[in-house]
Amino acid sequence: MSGEVSNITEIATKVSDEIFKFFRWETLPIKDQNFQCNKTDIHKKSKGHETHPVDVVFHYDDPYLNKTIYLNTDLKSYSKGSIEYKKGVIKTLNSLAQTIDCAQGSSEWRKRYVLKKGNYEIRGLLFIYNWDQKCDSDFLEKLGKHKLDNLPLTKRSIIHILDPARILYLYRIVSDVIKLKDNNEFPKDDNYWFHYPDQILHKPRGDKIKHPATIETMCSPYMVIEHGPIKNYNYKEGKVEEVSGPGFVIYYNQEGKTYQEFLYLFDILSRLQILRDDVTIKIRIAHISPNEDLKSNFKKAINNYVSDWGFDQYRENDLNRIDVEVVQLAAPNYNPGILAWREQ
Repeated sequence: MSGEVSNITEIATKVSDEIFKFFRWETLPIKDQNFQCNKTDIHKKSKGHETHPVDVVFHYDDPYLNKTIYLNTDLKSYSKGSIEYKKGVIKTLNSLAQTIDCAQGSSEWRKRYVLKKGNYEIRGLLFIYNWDQKCDSDFLEKLGKHKLDNLPLTKRSIIHILDPARILYLYRIVSDVIKLKDNNEFPKDDNYWFHYPDQILHKPRGDKIKHPATIETMCSPYMVIEHGPIKNYNYKEGKVEEVSGPGFVIYYNQEGKTYQEFLYLFDILSRLQILRDDVTIKIRIAHISPNEDLKSNFKKAINNYVSDWGFDQYRENDLNRIDVEVVQLAAPNYNPGILAWREQ
């Protein structure tokens, strides 16, 4: 691998490391390994190339499924001029589908990466990052113009795609939380967890304090983070003091261009029993291009929602307590030239 290609690949690795730690994903230290293909005829492997690549494996415990999700991940980084869909992305997805197909029945893969007892599921993840920030918003649209029906996926195989726009959204969340911590608006001691309500058919398992963000949560229009009391050390008094009580931070990945979408969000927060007077509630608009009238639309949604509730004063007070702000745009500042100067 040439130095330039190595630097480009390293960008995706660095960005994924920065993002997934906050979302409580874990990674195995074994990286850039191959394992033996056990379906060489089906996967059309030539002699001397009877293996599948594994860049890295992330894993987390899914609260609803009550199993560990292992994500056999292919990390890609590209610039606007280097992306190719048919010969690049589709080829990568084909390779990843074959890799997952083999991994699910491979004792070698299992022995190397499945290091904890309990039920588990192996999936694929394509993490594709646009390091020059020039063509991130239309990736899925362009990919959708190519036929994906022919991917060699078995019935039990799943491949997730974190495209450039989604990766920047996740990065904005991580950067924003750092800002909130600095302003004493989020616990510095990482006393937070991702909120999973009881459902009719599924109830979250395990200690809620350890709940991660699932891949489905990351790709949804909103993400609910619950946190404990916010504390700060008072150097003058020499003790830890409580700044504010527990609360919720909701990251919203929509434009906010209509009041109806906020009405829908209020219904969700009501069903989740988040609209309470004993917690703080922040809605952070993390969309790449938020609508300039979103705050007006938010206020209009409150008026309409309260009207539908018969002008309930308590409900209006709950909604007016919500702090709505737009997250500042943030992006990783890595490029191959800078990485080429890292110390040897």
